[in-house]
Amino acid sequence: MSPEPRRLHRAAIAVYAVSALREAALPLIVVVVVSGLGGGLDERALVRGLVFGVLGVLAASVIGYLGWLTTTWWVTPDAVHLRQRLIGIKETDVPLARIQSLDFEAGPVQRLFGVQEAHVQTGGGGKRGEIVLRAVGADDIRDLRALLAGHAAAAPERPAAEAERRLGRPMLLVAALTAGQLGVILPALAGAFQLVQSSVDEEDALRLLPHTVMAAVLGAIGLLIAAWLLSVAGAVVAFSGFTVTREADRLRIRRGLLARREATVPVERVRAVEVVEGVLRLPFQLAALRMEVIGHADEPAAAQTLFPLLRRDEVRPFLDALLPELADDLDGLEPPPRRAARRYALPPASLGLVLGAAAWILTPAGPWALAAAPVLGGYGLLRFRAAGWRLAGGRLAVRRLMLARTTVLGPAALREWHAIAQNPLQRRARLADVVVTFGKQTAARVRHLELTSARGLFERLGHD
Repeated sequence: MSPEPRRLHRAAIAVYAVSALREAALPLIVVVVVSGLGGGLDERALVRGLVFGVLGVLAASVIGYLGWLTTTWWVTPDAVHLRQRLIGIKETDVPLARIQSLDFEAGPVQRLFGVQEAHVQTGGGGKRGEIVLRAVGADDIRDLRALLAGHAAAAPERPAAEAERRLGRPMLLVAALTAGQLGVILPALAGAFQLVQSSVDEEDALRLLPHTVMAAVLGAIGLLIAAWLLSVAGAVVAFSGFTVTREADRLRIRRGLLARREATVPVERVRAVEVVEGVLRLPFQLAALRMEVIGHADEPAAAQTLFPLLRRDEVRPFLDALLPELADDLDGLEPPPRRAARRYALPPASLGLVLGAAAWILTPAGPWALAAAPVLGGYGLLRFRAAGWRLAGGRLAVRRLMLARTTVLGPAALREWHAIAQNPLQRRARLADVVVTFGKQTAARVRHLELTSARGLFERLGHD
């Protein structure tokens, strides 16, 4: 690759312009609406609004051209360089020895011009790369990939794929229908509903509220359906065309419907794999695979997905083919002792009893509200039955149940830290908890082990 400074692809003008329009969208819309409708809806008002809209597009186009004109990048034998001079001067250098991955993204504008956005990331990288090239062509992409692979700039091909797995359309549909991201979307919908209420006067707000039990139930059902549909749409957009490929010591992951994203993840940065069997997937023996990757803690959940949906019995063969360094069995785990069952069941049952009694007193639910106690107690017993652990051959497997059943698989040597803990009641019963963390978002915890087993596990982890 030539060490001479070069400009981005000319498509970067449109990329910068659209970015400027997006950042100024709200004030621009306000100006257009006020100028167009402030004096009543007539021909002159529409012309004024159109003029302000055109001026906004022209200003964004000028910003886009200046952004392209003042941005250069180049590669020397020891680093990748980026210089930006639009406002002041900013130059960023990333040593070649520190580059961990090159991620590529193609939004609608990039796809229109046949270019991609490249993110040069180091081991300490986050959501975006230390260097972001907003529009690069096919030749530059090939050269950058060759650079990452450690070849000369003239190397034309990427390494041959050792293994590859694609998410077919039927499984994409199943993954979307069972994604169940209601815990994220419901608060957003509730907040939007409160915003609507606060934007109208008090009488209109009161009319928006349900006035009967049936109306409240129907409203809650409608909210759930809306949240589920949004979850389905979000999963389709995020995971359409999902493909994971193993190339030598790297994983290449491609995904996305509207914006095509491609991430290169060095295997050495993967600390653990989580096998997540969600509430809607657990009865059908389906699971999603998430990975803990150094430097990706700030990424959205979709970017940490190793594979969106697999049958449970396919997890081990999938890992054997694409990530054998972390492959392990999901079953054959050692459960907590039987006498620990009541310690899983009593706390949620007690909470259910308190909440049920409060509902009996404060609402017309009556004594039926006390049914929360056995229901939550049964949930605690399910957590007891799901819990388990295994440490064999230096590989740790820990399973737990919250809403989803999650199994953490990771080499003990890659843990961040581990701890053993006892509360006063556990000390009396000679039980203990063991916690092992593999990163900011992945913690494996097994509760209420026999004290001797917990100490043995703690000591064995210290030797691995």
